[in-house]
Amino acid sequence: MKKIVATILIIIGIILILTPFLTEQIIKYYNKNISIDEISMENIEANDKLEGEFDFSSVEDVDIRSIISGTMNFDKNLVVGVLIIPDLNINLPILKGLNDSNLMVGAATMKPEQSMGEGNYTLAGHHMKNKELLFGSLMDIQVGSKVIISDKKNIYEYKIYDTVVVPDTAMDMIEDEKAEKKGKPIISLMTCYHSSRTGKRFFALGELVNKYPFEDNNAIN
Repeated sequence: MKKIVATILIIIGIILILTPFLTEQIIKYYNKNISIDEISMENIEANDKLEGEFDFSSVEDVDIRSIISGTMNFDKNLVVGVLIIPDLNINLPILKGLNDSNLMVGAATMKPEQSMGEGNYTLAGHHMKNKELLFGSLMDIQVGSKVIISDKKNIYEYKIYDTVVVPDTAMDMIEDEKAEKKGKPIISLMTCYHSSRTGKRFFALGELVNKYPFEDNNAIN
């Protein structure tokens, strides 16, 4: 009996040690398997008409439960664009809806009806210890950094003008009134402030500075 218990404890220990590694590998796998190059403008327009799920309780720390749930429920048809932050080497698909599945592979839209280049375009992403994954490096962003989003019809360039840390109850941060007060369209990028357990969220806010047509040969490379 003691040997069986010891074996079980060893197995549990190995699983706990490997869980962070496995989590990162799953995220890398799904992220690499979503190529914006393979999705046409027509696909994106059709995807944007689909009804997304907006579950704000999904904005928590990545764990094996959310990874399993995301793997089982991920829908590639919810890709509605791409997000690029050159200074942080971030290049992620934008997916419609806020849930485990979308947050596992990219940046998730936070409101049912929002359009690129209009109002307050809001995106959420998971904070990761590995800064090469998802929004792991977002808190390193600097005022003046360029943020690019595209729906393969147009490219929208924003410039970061502020970063703030707010309570997770500060829902006003995603409202269009933020853009109205700024006097121009803005983008709001949100992630947990180190951990969801802090009860705080980090926002990087950018103002629209340019918009131009998407060109296949050199658009967002």
